[in-house]
Amino acid sequence: MDPHEPMLVDPVPADQPQSSDDLAHLATQHGDGRLVKMDVDYTKQVDEALPKADTLLQSGNLSGALDSLAYLEKQSRLGSDMKSNARILEHMVKMCFEAKNWQLLNDTILVLSKKRSLIKFAIARMVRVCVEMVDKMPTEDERNKLIETLRTVTAGKIYVEVDRARLTQRLVKKLESEGKLNEACDMLLELQVETYGSMQMQEKIAVLLDQMRLSVARKDFVRASIISKKISTRFFDGEKKEDDTVQDLKLKYYDYMVQIGLHEEAYLDVCRYYRAMFETPKIQKDSAKSACMLKHAVLFVLLSTHDNEQWQLLHLIHQERKLEEVEQYKNLLELFIGEEIISWRETIVKNYEVTLRTSDDVKVFAPTTEGDKRYKAFQARVGEHNIRMVSKYYTQISFDRMAELLDYDVNEMETFLCNLIVTGVIPEAKIDRKERIIHMRARKANVEQLDQWGHSVHKLTDILNKVSHLILKEEMVHRHLEGK
Repeated sequence: MDPHEPMLVDPVPADQPQSSDDLAHLATQHGDGRLVKMDVDYTKQVDEALPKADTLLQSGNLSGALDSLAYLEKQSRLGSDMKSNARILEHMVKMCFEAKNWQLLNDTILVLSKKRSLIKFAIARMVRVCVEMVDKMPTEDERNKLIETLRTVTAGKIYVEVDRARLTQRLVKKLESEGKLNEACDMLLELQVETYGSMQMQEKIAVLLDQMRLSVARKDFVRASIISKKISTRFFDGEKKEDDTVQDLKLKYYDYMVQIGLHEEAYLDVCRYYRAMFETPKIQKDSAKSACMLKHAVLFVLLSTHDNEQWQLLHLIHQERKLEEVEQYKNLLELFIGEEIISWRETIVKNYEVTLRTSDDVKVFAPTTEGDKRYKAFQARVGEHNIRMVSKYYTQISFDRMAELLDYDVNEMETFLCNLIVTGVIPEAKIDRKERIIHMRARKANVEQLDQWGHSVHKLTDILNKVSHLILKEEMVHRHLEGK
């Protein structure tokens, strides 16, 4: 057939999406990206050749059956007959599988994937057929060899990247079961699934979560944090938010984020993660789990340093209706919302320590190294709250009185106060060791003091003028009424 002679083809509806199978008779996309029009249709030759190859296979001549298809495979490939070439490749690997010649199967896959002018569609179809054979392999050793062969074939090929990712996940699970955590993690991290356009978002997130899990397992929290930024949390709150699989992925994601946050001691972020898990429909239906998540959110917001975000989140949690079910944690939260001094020994230790330290479902302050560290940080947050309350009512206070209010020894109080001044929690405070007095507010210059007094006097005179105006107005109204 003359390559310049026009070829009759079936019309393609413009208003309907077409699959690659439907368009296979129009053009062929080669491995180097070229789009070539089909020269010759080998459908009839292939229909005749495949039964002959099956006959040779049944007689035990596998090599002869493969050889009988080799020349036709070359013709269909060079003739850009995508559909016929795909049928031949699929049949060749299926014959090797039916003959149970595993070594020849691997060799055939490698040879067919290295041909000149290979066709993307045909290779992709062959790879998918081989992926289905993986579970049917008789032994673990042969299964692993086939997986390695397919990973070699699919390396660097965008059109089979999803199949490569799935094969890699299988291999990673095997390595993980053998205790080769670092090797498994390195292999899975090679997959840049966030760039895979042909992979479904749900499957993509599942792979990224596996990458996070292995990174956290080997204590590589920096890598896990980088991977977490590739996951958009909007997916969890989208149209499929009620789906059980999506909710499971959401809970996994925030569980790993909690571990990262605890390692970085970012307690406010950890509180947000627990709130996100608490708001998951699956958790809302389970009263025990929802109460557990809410308890964690309360404790971690109290462990966070005081700022505008922490204060706002504190009130948001306090408005939660289900907080009524965990009354003791609600009372603890209200202690920090109220503008009163909290006694560490008489209030926290006496009323809450047993609950906080020995709770079965909340291990934030469990008697472990990390738990003791967080409990000490909680004591510091109580001290910071008390100092903020003291600064509202005192301009200066003695060492002994401050130590009494904070439930500290004088030396511990001084060390604690110095740390707060250095870290900027109370930057205006000054310590006079000679007089043993703490100045809670910075001393203002005389001019600033006079300006403040002048502003106060001006404000007072404005109020007096307004009041006198209202009095005069009432007197005039009453005179007018009496005159009538």
